[in-house]
Formats: sequence, C-alpha cells, structure tokens
Amino acid sequence: MGFIKARGCSLYYEEQGDGPPILLIPPSGSTALTWGALPGDLAGAGRVITYDRRGYSRSGGEVVRSAAEHALDAAAVLDALEAKPAVAVGTSAGATIALGLAGRRPDLVRAVVVHEAAWRALRHPDVSGLGTLAKMQWVYSYRDGGSAWDAFPEQWRQTARENGRSVVADLRATMGSYPRAHDLARITAPVVCTYGSRSWSYMRAITRSLAQAIPTARVREIDGAAHAVPFDAPGNFAQVIAEAIRSSEARPGEVRGASAPAAHPGLAAHGLSAKAAPGDGGQGGAAQRGQRESRR
Repeated sequence: MGFIKARGCSLYYEEQGDGPPILLIPPSGSTALTWGALPGDLAGAGRVITYDRRGYSRSGGEVVRSAAEHALDAAAVLDALEAKPAVAVGTSAGATIALGLAGRRPDLVRAVVVHEAAWRALRHPDVSGLGTLAKMQWVYSYRDGGSAWDAFPEQWRQTARENGRSVVADLRATMGSYPRAHDLARITAPVVCTYGSRSWSYMRAITRSLAQAIPTARVREIDGAAHAVPFDAPGNFAQVIAEAIRSSEARPGEVRGASAPAAHPGLAAHGLSAKAAPGDGGQGGAAQRGQRESRR
C-alpha cells in the first residue's frame, strides 16, 4: 500500500499477488476498501491493484465531475506502478472509467471486464433520474426482492455516505454517452460486458446495448449477482476476470474470446462458475447484434 503522485493528487493504492496486472476501478461510493473477497480471489491469477479514486477518502482532492479525468488517473496509476498491459476491471461508474481508459490508452490495457456500466442509462424508460439513483438501497436492489445495501458491512455504507458529493458527481458523469459510441468502436482490447442474474431487466438491456457498440465485446451473465457483484458473487466474477486474462494471452492468430477457457485452478476448486449470456455468440460487437439478444 502507498500513494502515487498523479496529476496534482496523491492517489492511495494497495496491491497483492503476482502475474498479469489487474486494475480494479471502484464504482460510485466505493474505494479500495470495499471490494470484499474479490482481490483475494484474484491474487492467484495476477497482480491485483486497487485504489481510491480522486475525490474519495484517502486519495482526497476535489470532487471530479468528468469520467475522462478518472480515466486519466487510472492510466497514471498503471504508468506509475509499471503495471502494463493490465486487465482493467470496473463495476458501475468504475466500468465506464475502465472503458474510457481502454479507448484513451490502448497501450496500457490487455483486456477489459465491465459489470453493469450505465452507458446511456438515462435514456432507458425504467431509469427515473438521479434523485432515485442516488439512493444506494435502490441501486443495489435485487429484482427478486431485497437489497445488497442492507447487508453491506457498515464500513462500506459509511464510505458511501462520507463521499456523497463524489457519488452524485459520478452518476452525472457516467450515465450519459461517455465514452462516445465512436470511441467505443475503436477499442481493440477484448471486452467482457457482464450483468447479474438477479439484476433488473433494464440493466441487461443496457449491458447488451453497450456490447453492441464495441467490436471486441461479448456478454456474460454472473450467476447469483445483481449490481453489487463483488459482494454478491465475488468468486464467479473472479472467474470471468481470470478467463479474460487467458483470452488476452491467446497465441498469435488465435481468435480471442472464441471459447471459454478452463477455470483458474483456485477458482475451479470452489465450484465457481459464470456463463455466457443467453443468445451471446461470443466476440463480435455490432456483427453479433442479432445473435446476442435474449428474449425474456
């Protein structure tokens, strides 16, 4: 653990494990502290780096109102730690930032795993605006009842409360059209867009819409999870990330993401699993639009 001097701010970070770098970019209201078991689950697959984003907790600094600024900070972390190319992993607002990083600095990113990025979410009729979305209990609710928010450790909930201004700024910055569609179309790294089996149907639609905008994307469903995937199903999410690492290490001439690699031994020992989303034909972005969509 320590601090990285980056663009006028000292960004707090932690790391564990060895191997391919894995950068975990936290969602709104979260920090390096709130990933739960996920970093430990991933430590056998690579070098796991977590950090507090600018404007949050130990990193401090002014509230950031631009997802592009957060993407620049993510790049600064990887550059400072000489952790490249990395698998960029993000959930919610962190997912949007991971995509911005992949588009802006392809030299730093070997693969991307994004869970329920809220790309163009405010265009969806089931999303009723920032006032509702700022209520964390609703954000982390399950379509079959209840909310992960109520079961979070109190320290996690307190972290979100203490960083309320940054939470609202994140929502405003990441629920529109960033990254722009033409920037997503230029991403060259393999991308896995995930949603939870317990998430609301509109989040599945948003995830598929995002994947259709990225030529290298495929869609995966995370069993047992909703929006709070590191809390709901950290092992299953870790398996998807480990698979993304192996796909990015495909031999020259091999089609990345064409088939699911074998599970990481440490994850398979726990019987963990994730599955391709119904109707997902694998890699292909726009070319797979007609095949990827499931009818539920």
